[in-house]
Amino acid sequence: MALTGRQLLYPAAIVAGRTSMAIKGTMDADQALRSLLSGQPITIRRRGRNVIVLASGPTFEARKPLVKERKPANRANPARRQPEQTRGPADAREELPIVVTGSNIRSSGIGVSPLIELTAEDIERSGTGTIAEALALLPQNFGGTGNEDTSLTGSDRTINNLGLGSSVNLRGLGSDATLTLVNGRRVAGSGGRGDFADLSMVPLAAVERIEILTDGASALYGSDAVGGVVNLLLRRDYDGAETRYRIGSVTRGASQDVQLGQLLGTRWETGHVLAAYEFQRREALGSASRDYTRSADLRPIGGNDYRLFFSSPGTVVVLDPVRRTFVPAFAIPPGQNGTALRPQDFVSGQNLSSPRAQVDLLPRQTRHSLFLTGEQQLADRVTFYAEARYTNRRFTHLAQPSLTVMSVTRANPFFVSPNGSAVTNIAYLFDKDLGPLQTRGQVEAWSATGGIRADIGGDWQIDGFVSYARQTDHRHNDNILNATALNEALGTTPDDPLTAFSAARDGFFNPFGEGRSNNRAVLDFIGSGFTDERFSSALANSSLIADGTLFEAPAGSVKLAVGAQARIEDFSRATVSFISGRSPVAGIPIDADRTVLSAFAEVAAPLVSSANAIPGIERLDLSAAVRAERYSDFGTTLNPKVGLAWQPVEGLVLRASAGTSFRAPALLEVRDAFRISNTQLPAIGGGNRQVISLGGGNADLQPETARSLTVSIKLAPAALPGFSLEASFFQTRFRNRIGQPANENILQALTNPIFAPFVTFIDPANSPQDRARAEALIANPNSTIQPTINPDLFSAIVDGRFVNSARVDVRGLDLAISQRLSLGEHKLALAANVSLMVDFKDQITPISPLVERVGTLGNPVDFRTRATADWSWRSLGANIAINHYGGYTDNISAPSRSIASWTSLDLQLRFVADDTSGMLRGVTAALTVQNIFDRDPPFVDRSLGFGYDPANADVLGRFVALQLKKRW
Repeated sequence: MALTGRQLLYPAAIVAGRTSMAIKGTMDADQALRSLLSGQPITIRRRGRNVIVLASGPTFEARKPLVKERKPANRANPARRQPEQTRGPADAREELPIVVTGSNIRSSGIGVSPLIELTAEDIERSGTGTIAEALALLPQNFGGTGNEDTSLTGSDRTINNLGLGSSVNLRGLGSDATLTLVNGRRVAGSGGRGDFADLSMVPLAAVERIEILTDGASALYGSDAVGGVVNLLLRRDYDGAETRYRIGSVTRGASQDVQLGQLLGTRWETGHVLAAYEFQRREALGSASRDYTRSADLRPIGGNDYRLFFSSPGTVVVLDPVRRTFVPAFAIPPGQNGTALRPQDFVSGQNLSSPRAQVDLLPRQTRHSLFLTGEQQLADRVTFYAEARYTNRRFTHLAQPSLTVMSVTRANPFFVSPNGSAVTNIAYLFDKDLGPLQTRGQVEAWSATGGIRADIGGDWQIDGFVSYARQTDHRHNDNILNATALNEALGTTPDDPLTAFSAARDGFFNPFGEGRSNNRAVLDFIGSGFTDERFSSALANSSLIADGTLFEAPAGSVKLAVGAQARIEDFSRATVSFISGRSPVAGIPIDADRTVLSAFAEVAAPLVSSANAIPGIERLDLSAAVRAERYSDFGTTLNPKVGLAWQPVEGLVLRASAGTSFRAPALLEVRDAFRISNTQLPAIGGGNRQVISLGGGNADLQPETARSLTVSIKLAPAALPGFSLEASFFQTRFRNRIGQPANENILQALTNPIFAPFVTFIDPANSPQDRARAEALIANPNSTIQPTINPDLFSAIVDGRFVNSARVDVRGLDLAISQRLSLGEHKLALAANVSLMVDFKDQITPISPLVERVGTLGNPVDFRTRATADWSWRSLGANIAINHYGGYTDNISAPSRSIASWTSLDLQLRFVADDTSGMLRGVTAALTVQNIFDRDPPFVDRSLGFGYDPANADVLGRFVALQLKKRW
């Protein structure tokens, strides 16, 4: 295939003695191959974009499209992938060597772990526009952490998603427990801990396919590969140009999505180069556009009223001496400007508001991504390769307005007291004065890789590369209340001569009106607060690996891969806040790094093959791997994995694998500085109590560890051509998990006894020791608690620092079934991917019981499926998909409530011009409608004030997109 640049692999036996008519004319590579093989008992299987394998099969029809088999088609490092040359009869095997994610060996053996493959065509037919959207459709993926809507709605209690990135979370074990690779290599971390990969930083236009290994794989890849591995395989070789334009919009709201992609590539005799660019702009989706998010009063849709007494006009509150918290006493009357209020005008009770009514559920995003890759043969059997990526993503969104309890004294000219007290405490929401917080941010990521691949004799190959990657997440929050400025504007504290504001000259803040009673000078002064955060993660990596045949055994070649890697991880944080005081204050910075050294080996041994097969064992392959990693900050880990693949008869394969995995603590979890703050938490008996909250890292953290077991059976009988069925059982036992148990379940910290190890109740008003402890914490240099606050208000100290404490046991079944049919020129492909979660048990703290969480709010549902039917005829095609989430339970509310199942339907109509279409040649058009019937997510009665579950539902509703693509 010299003209096309493709590798054509086949055992000599299947072509021996066969002839074909010569072909002549203008046609593409696929048409030429179909014509050559017309009438021959040979099937065609793709092994990547430019690798084609021929195998024995039914008589090939000239019109039959190339079959894309869902078999492992890549390895951990695709830059190493180089198909072996076509072999003679002496080397002929039933299957030729391929490479696969989940192995470091170019092997013809049957993979021992289940692998899901999404090609670029699969993603296009799903109608999704980004990698994150495509992976969100996988039933094995849980959307509860590391995503935009879970972050903006406050549903994600485990990840600080500073840059509003998008992640993948296999089995629900955590975004930080799923290893995401790009071309087999690690990427720099994202978020406030740098502990997950941001999928939005990789352009979809550059993706060739995505391979998902749903099995623990630390023996191969090291840290984080607990839930599995997602390998984003980018295009490497293309000759020509491809332009893609996509525009889409929700049908309720104003969230429009525009994308533009451009691909350019060329090849020459000894190399090739490819460049890809992608632009995306998506508008924000506001909470007011959905009935179930526009108000915290969920009673009209079947829930409770979660509005707050922080409001405008405000609520006068008094201190409850028993619960030591403010409770509502009087409502400031509406319809007046706060200048002529009398004590008798106040109404007993409270005013209520929905602080999240003005927030965005999804941010406005603008992204530019660039990818460049190339290879050049330097000498016979020696090739240099390089690649680089750069992405800049900007986002903006509106967040909850500031709220506070302010103390108003007689120094304020508008002062009035409904009960005759000298101080009126008002719970106030600044939604009408200042409006919502305004958040803007930028995420910048880049990486560069260079390497050498060389054949060193026999079938041995050596590959060495160096790479560097960095991602920086920056977020700035404006329009925040400054507490010190507010007290000055209220007159509670005297005019500060060091500020430009003077209440006597510019006016006092009037807190007794409806929220529109103050002039711009006052509002600009009290709303001058801001926060600024910048987190940066870097990764320098070097790798050297060799693989080839170790020796010949009776069943075939025993192959070995050995290698060593070294990487330096770096994480830094710089923050500035101006929420109190007369000048901004820098937070405690972090600049931490560590070195990781690793060595690994893997063996693939065919125990039985066609050379020594016996009845009931046509093929038996053994795979074994081990990896040792040495971390400079906590020590060494050793992780093995072993697997077997058994083919008793043709068309039936049974596989099993077992191994250990681990996740190293993130640098921030180890090195974060000690912090002290205050908050209010629900207390036993009702109401809220003021507590002192402790946070920070833990230098004594140890790695999280896991044991995984996977058993699968795959059926693809020759009597049913085009049919495939694979069922897999998986089990992961996750121990020593790192978390902040009290913080992650903060609303239960004071009421649930399982958090007793992290809660200390205090009584500063009656205990001198407790008062001294509270005063010391308030005065600590790392404290953000206002120094003027009365220590007697606090009733507990909650320790939210990182600890090794949790345990998770996960068991379940995956089912993948597909059938391809041909009826003349009509092609039909049916497929279903099902995930059945049997157990998701966790133990949050050392004294808590092991609790079943599957099918409960905030956790994976017990049943999820995506089924598709794809039809094509000549240039036309249609794809219909059903997405189904099983019903589950809200066990947080009391009493618990059922959450209904949710099913949505997607439809795509497409046109693919053939090579005789004149001006339309190379044009593809696709119209996609996701969630055709615009079904709302099932209702969830959440105290956050949002009536849906972002972890298990999509807030977009009906989304219509048109994509046009042209090959030049």
